[in-house]
Amino acid sequence: MTATTLAATALRLSEAAARRESPEHDSLKALFAILSQADRDDVRLRAGDDSEVALPPLVVDLLKQVSAVLDRGDGVAVSEVARELTTSEAARALGVSRPTLIGLLDRGEISSHKVGTHRRVPLPDLLAYRRRRVAQQREAYEALMADQDDLGIYE
Repeated sequence: MTATTLAATALRLSEAAARRESPEHDSLKALFAILSQADRDDVRLRAGDDSEVALPPLVVDLLKQVSAVLDRGDGVAVSEVARELTTSEAARALGVSRPTLIGLLDRGEISSHKVGTHRRVPLPDLLAYRRRRVAQQREAYEALMADQDDLGIYE
């Protein structure tokens, strides 16, 4: 399935879900209700009578978020993520500006290589950096909370 097909399918689903009388709208509303009440670690997908698989919790979370957005009447956009990203794509994925990303690449905090005159960022390296950054933020937050407790400062 190509990105164009994913994007086109997401757009068609968004349009169908926005029509209150459509079968997609009713199905998505029911899906959202089920996923909202289900234990995310115990959701199974069944096709026909004999094919069944447990959905990974992150897939359950994704389906819940998509169905919630569509239930509100908003649309969703879906696209593939390449194994290598342009600097603009990588910056967008991290939620930083492109100049900030270039600084991270120049300092070697995220690896990259050149394709002609353009840089490419391997997706696994970008995701590893993001995991490290989240861990550092969590550690800093926990240290701040410990300091707050030590000083007797409470909200």
